[in-house]
Amino acid sequence: MDCEQRKAVAWKGDGAKMLKVELRSLEQEDLVLEEKDWAQALGIELTPELSREPLEIYCELSKSGDVISAKGWVQGKMVLECDRCLKGFESGFKSFFEVHYRPQCEEMAEEEEYSEEQFEVVYFDGDILDIADQIRQTVLLSVPMRALCRDDCRGLCGGCGSDLNVESCQCQEPPADPRWDALRKMKF
Repeated sequence: MDCEQRKAVAWKGDGAKMLKVELRSLEQEDLVLEEKDWAQALGIELTPELSREPLEIYCELSKSGDVISAKGWVQGKMVLECDRCLKGFESGFKSFFEVHYRPQCEEMAEEEEYSEEQFEVVYFDGDILDIADQIRQTVLLSVPMRALCRDDCRGLCGGCGSDLNVESCQCQEPPADPRWDALRKMKF
């Protein structure tokens, strides 16, 4: 069976249901979801800065016993603010995810022990699996902890506030750091 035959558009209709899969469709074969649309149309809650253009989503879903495995990637562009010069810039990203879904049971067994390679387990209830939240989390985890518009960004002057990427500093002397005042007063 080739990829086109396995490709599933789960739940035709309004866009908010595009990332929902009926579990009975996984009984016979694995599914591949390929979507390209705006986050809001796909039912994913993101700020406009994190979804500057339509998201591209690829997800392979397979079922083994009660466990449903979902792995794939999300690609898009986001607008960030540089941590050095405070200017906005656009940054592309492609982030990968892998998650295992298990049905929520009334009598949950003791937490199973897994090998050294831990993976995320999400419990769900019902006959429909919604992967929109996993996509949202993947995008949020793609935001860098320290955003730089470019690797050699020189930032802003601490004294006069000049953007050192555009102009030189207007300060006569480098600004003094008050945290060192106690050491300057010491006599040796």
